[in-house]
Amino acid sequence: MVKNRSQFQNEEGISYQAAKEDEELFFRDHPTFSCLDQRLLGSSNLALTLTKLLVLRIKETLAPMKRQVEVMLSSIRADVRAVSSYGSASCPSERQKLLVTLTQEFVRHLNDCVRGEYRDRLIVCNPSLRLYTRALIIFQELQTKVAATAPHFRVEDFITNLAHQMEALRGRELPGFMSAQSFYMFIQEFINAWSAPARMAAAQMRALANEVVRELFGKIAVSYPLLRASFREVASTILETSEDEALRLLEGLIVREKDPFTINEFLQAHINKLRYDRFESSVDDAFRGTIQDSSGSGSWQATKEHVGASLRSWYRTAHGVSSSANAEDMSAILEAYWTLASKRFVDNACMCLDDRILGTLCGKVQEACYQFVHDEAKLEAFFTEDEAMVARRTQLERTRDELIKANAAMNNIQAARKPTPRSQKSTLTIRTFPTNDHFRYFDAVAAFAPTKNNCCCQEPRAWAPISRRRRSCCNQGISP
Repeated sequence: MVKNRSQFQNEEGISYQAAKEDEELFFRDHPTFSCLDQRLLGSSNLALTLTKLLVLRIKETLAPMKRQVEVMLSSIRADVRAVSSYGSASCPSERQKLLVTLTQEFVRHLNDCVRGEYRDRLIVCNPSLRLYTRALIIFQELQTKVAATAPHFRVEDFITNLAHQMEALRGRELPGFMSAQSFYMFIQEFINAWSAPARMAAAQMRALANEVVRELFGKIAVSYPLLRASFREVASTILETSEDEALRLLEGLIVREKDPFTINEFLQAHINKLRYDRFESSVDDAFRGTIQDSSGSGSWQATKEHVGASLRSWYRTAHGVSSSANAEDMSAILEAYWTLASKRFVDNACMCLDDRILGTLCGKVQEACYQFVHDEAKLEAFFTEDEAMVARRTQLERTRDELIKANAAMNNIQAARKPTPRSQKSTLTIRTFPTNDHFRYFDAVAAFAPTKNNCCCQEPRAWAPISRRRRSCCNQGISP
């Protein structure tokens, strides 16, 4: 509670010190207020309490505010870097130098994207620029699509249909012998199905490379729209030519796979494995179909007879001189070679796409872009900056400078409590947010000193401006 000046005192022009003394006398001599806690009365106590509250609130909110300003400053700096130019382009020589710089910077980043070396900040902060990682997804899709074209070699309908086709293709071969021509015709039919997935992978690879080139150069030459458009046109032309070369190589791979050949022992081992699997399956079927005799004496004999009959029947079917037996054997050979050839084709196709579309992109783009160096008319048009981008960069730089000043001002704020043997003092020095490049200072001093008789500093002072002189009559060294 405080006592304000009366209208008469205001008209008389009473001083602040006299009004304060009158307030203290009023609360001390009043019959009711004199009985209350004096710390709750008077403007001096109010100022002291408010100062302590101010110091506490600043301590609580200063650290979060500083962290927020630092986060904002970091974000603004990243935005400024994103729209910054690599140099000036005021004269022909500077434009030539700037074009070479931009081209080298673009090719360096693109080479990292192609090789899968993602160490640069631009690529780390933009996952869509990781070209090789995204290309691996296309390779995996190609592998899945090629595997999906595999015929159902072990299905009964496939073997039956294969037997009919082998009978239709039979020439002068003796019974029990298979025609090699049948194998060639069947495997070529199966390999033809690889052409569509390979073409799709080539088209996806070209589209992916074109997308990454556009985005990458858009982030490097952000202020020059005509230069970006020219680079994109050059890259699109190069990628179309590279795709055509890759498609011719893929067609050559398919043609070579249609002519079966291998010196790999995998084929023989896989054929033997397939035959063993079929034998194991027949044994399992034989035991599953055994008839268990309820009497213990004849159950073992019945089991042996049933298993033997089942295996003999399977042997006659699989190894007899018949079309079904030949179809079983042909199915195993076709499955083994198809597995070998499909894996080989997927590896070769991926290496072809990597080499022809991605591997030659950097060199061809650099060579094509260097041709603009001696064309002054195009250079002048290329380096005409976008007005909206220039305005945005100016605004970002202004915001960055203001945040730097705010961060520096907050770094100058110090809060310290220095206890002394006879007194304690808590001081908070605040440097306020800059306004018109000027700073305002004030000290908030919360002094907690023991009372001393016959001392002009007997009552604690809440705060005072810096210009207030130290009282010479106080022996405790407390600044009011």
